Amino acid sequence: MRLAVVLLMLPMLVSAHYYQYERRSWNKDDDDPQLVWKYGYEIEIHEVQTEDGYLLDLYRIPGRRASSGQPALRPYRNAPIFLMHSLLSSCADWVLMGPGRALAYLLADAGYDVWMGNARGTRYSRKHTHLDPDRTNEFWNFTWHEIGLYDVPAMIDHVLAVSDQPRLHYAGFSQGTMVLFVLLSERPEYNAKLIDMQAISPSVYMYRLEGRIVRTFVRLADPLVAALDAAGRHEILPNTRFIGPLVKIVCPDANVTVCRELLYDVAGRNPPQVDDKMLRIFLGHFPAGASLRQLHHFSQIIRTTRFAKYSPLQATWNAHPASPAPLYNLTRATIPVVVYYGLNDHVVNFRDALQLADEVPNLAAVHQIADRLFTHSDFILAKNSARLMNALLLQELDQYDGTSNATH
Repeated sequence: MRLAVVLLMLPMLVSAHYYQYERRSWNKDDDDPQLVWKYGYEIEIHEVQTEDGYLLDLYRIPGRRASSGQPALRPYRNAPIFLMHSLLSSCADWVLMGPGRALAYLLADAGYDVWMGNARGTRYSRKHTHLDPDRTNEFWNFTWHEIGLYDVPAMIDHVLAVSDQPRLHYAGFSQGTMVLFVLLSERPEYNAKLIDMQAISPSVYMYRLEGRIVRTFVRLADPLVAALDAAGRHEILPNTRFIGPLVKIVCPDANVTVCRELLYDVAGRNPPQVDDKMLRIFLGHFPAGASLRQLHHFSQIIRTTRFAKYSPLQATWNAHPASPAPLYNLTRATIPVVVYYGLNDHVVNFRDALQLADEVPNLAAVHQIADRLFTHSDFILAKNSARLMNALLLQELDQYDGTSNATH
């Protein structure tokens, strides 16, 4: 157990609303665009500037390429769909499984205009108008609160401006759900820009999580954060050249047992649904980076059982704080919310997901994944995720944006 914690923390110690945009062409050296391009789909990269100066890469899949050998598709539905990734991940969440399985491709095949966000501090959004992430700690002074308050609205506004549509569908996985609740709690006017929210394993409440590694981190979070902060390490688990060799050493092609066991502890155990080749591909994209405060904020909502704003480090050392951090107001999220959960999810326990479902004012549906061993990582990596999860989501979207809304 101690070895697992050391392996998890080692990279931390070693490496540690108005918008402007630039539309960029595909670059063959960018891994995720290459994944999309090689399968015959169009790919665009848009650079979006947040109100506080962060530069975010926003990826768009508008349809298939004519040269793909398959009929070229263009969006025919009235509303685009925006996808937001999980903690320490990137837009790779939505494409790694490939066509016919990964959600982004299934949506594009169904005629949706697909947009995939990348939060600040990740490998594709490690940029700022004047702050250098490698030279100034100020770049990393954010939690998932700022991702919800600034990143998500900037990208939503950009999608609507480019697509010339008044509203869009929103689908988020894990952290990708909680940041929208942050936005709607702080800026409820954004409800008018959304049609629905597809909440995939929503990590609003996480205090019943089962993973021993994560629980150990939560227990040690305050002294660990203090030590890293004092050492000037404010970036956590970046996607660097150091990570790739480490993964190859820990999880060689011939034996991925260690990485499987780490995945099982953190996310849940479902061996029949884990493909070793896909796991290695995933580890080539994960972790994608985050801020130290971002992980610390997660530890606080787990430890306190409250979906609340961030308490700076010095406040956590006070055994009797003057007042707890303010709660986010979930009742301000008035759009229809669809919740998806797994019974074997070690990160978002099914009771945590159901607690959220009980508290949102406009619950449209709740879906328990049929596989009783379905885990947190299975939502994006399981062999049966397309049939058990993504097919459900497509059915739900049909209720809000059916083919009768065709424009082409």
